[in-house]
This record gives sequence, structure tokens and C-alpha cells, in this order.
Amino acid sequence: MSEPAYPTPTTTARWVLPVLAPIVIALLWAGLAAPMPDGVAFGAMIGAAIIWGGILVLITLAVGALALLRTRREAGPQSRPVRALVVVCLFVILTALSGRIPGLAPFAQFEHNWQGKVLDLLWVGVLFAVLWRWARRDAGLTWRIRRGSGRWAMVVIVSVFVLFVGLSLLAVATDPSAQQDVGAEQVLYNATIPNLTEELIWRGAMLAVLDRAFGTPWRLAGAPVGWGLVITSVVFGAGHMILLSAEGVFSLSIGGGLFATVMGVLLAWIWAYTRSVWPAFLLHCAPEVAVDVAMLATG
Repeated sequence: MSEPAYPTPTTTARWVLPVLAPIVIALLWAGLAAPMPDGVAFGAMIGAAIIWGGILVLITLAVGALALLRTRREAGPQSRPVRALVVVCLFVILTALSGRIPGLAPFAQFEHNWQGKVLDLLWVGVLFAVLWRWARRDAGLTWRIRRGSGRWAMVVIVSVFVLFVGLSLLAVATDPSAQQDVGAEQVLYNATIPNLTEELIWRGAMLAVLDRAFGTPWRLAGAPVGWGLVITSVVFGAGHMILLSAEGVFSLSIGGGLFATVMGVLLAWIWAYTRSVWPAFLLHCAPEVAVDVAMLATG
């Protein structure tokens, strides 16, 4: 796949410093305002976040190396796929850091990690603003979807929503202890910025960069896909399997990782099928909002 005439994250570095700025400012602010958040040294918490991000980077590079070995690249610069992997690894580190900076005063009152998601939205928003033509044409930051893709996209989104409403209702019916209290903040959290930022980063930014570098030689239910789908889905799943608490404690969630990997494939498919990030956002919201609706209905 030839490089476009407009700049992309792999053909220019002018986006790097502006994108780093929100994370650096937040790190400095948190380090000065909360040197011992929750009794844990600020440096230790950030160190744990870097280790967590580093693990995901190693997984990215491992799957990427397999892709390099298995892919026959078209004529062009041999370093392009490697450069794409480096860019994606930087994105992984940025989202790893932004989600684990200790809570600052404006966000400390909330139950959920709004701060991390807002930081994610800031840096990826800067990325898209600096490379706006790439964002619109490659990353799918457009309201227009591919002609004829809307019906099947909505079928998948609605089906996932209905499935998870049904599973949640069944879980409560068979085990009343499965009932959870759901407040307005949780519903708002599951339906807005958090899922949007993940789609902007994992599908809009990462998948666009990888698809440009590795190409999309396969077809998955009518969508052009390639190694970018494999890499982003595996790493997305790993990020939900290898967990890091706010106190810097690591744990594993095998079920969460497997589910996230499957969802990663489905989200990559709908992004590639519609050529827009917005259906992927709706699909990402579907299972979480469905569980909230079921809990509210049975509460």
C-alpha cells in the first residue's frame, strides 16, 4: 500500500511533541500535588504503569514480528512496517500512562477513572488535529460510513446489545446476587468518553497505522482486514487480561482478556467494514450499556 500525499504518523514526527504535552503536564501536576497518593509513592505508581505498558509493548512487538515474517510487503521502504510498530508502541505507552496517573483534584470526586479517559481524549485529539487529513481519510474520523454498510453494522450493534441484556437478565434470574446497583455516573461512563477514546486510539489510530503499513489482503465478512486486526485485537485483549490496580498491584483476568480479544476482532471488523470510528464506538458501548439497562430493570 503506497503512502498517501498527506502526512501520517509514520511519515512525519511533527505530531510527537504536541501529543506528549497533555501527558507531561498531567504527570508534573500529579507529581507535585500528590507525591504519596493513597500512601503509595508517586514514582512507584508511575513505574508500575510503565512496566504494564512495557509488557503490552513487548506483546505488540512479538505479534508484529510474526506479521513481518509472514507478510509479503509491496515495493516500498522496508522500514515502513517497523516504523508503524514503533508508532503503535508509543500509543500504547501513552494510554498506559494517562490511565494510571494518580487522581487530580477535579476528578478525585468521581467513582470511575474519568481523568485517564479525558487525558486519552486530549492526546489523541491533538494527534488527529495535527494530522487532520489522515484522521479523516485513514482513521475513520468521519460521520460518513461506507455505502451499504449501515444496515449490517446496526444489526451487529443491536444484536450484541440484546444478547447482553438477555444474558444479564438470565444471570440475575438464576442468581439474585448477580444484581448490581447502577448509578447515573456508571451509565454515563459506559456510554460516553471511555469507550470513545478506546476506539479513537485502538481502531482509529493504531489500526489505521498498521493497515497502512501491512495492508489489508484478507476479507472478513465483507471487510478488508489484515495483520493490523490481529495485532490490535491481541494487545487489546492483553490489556484487559493483565490488570494493574490504582495502587500498582498486578493481577490476571483470563476471562476478561479472552472477551476483550473477541471484542477487539469485532470492533476492528466494524471499523473496517464501515470505514468510520463511530459504529465501532456504538458497538463498544453496546455490551456495557446493555448490562446497565438490565441491572436497572431488575433493581
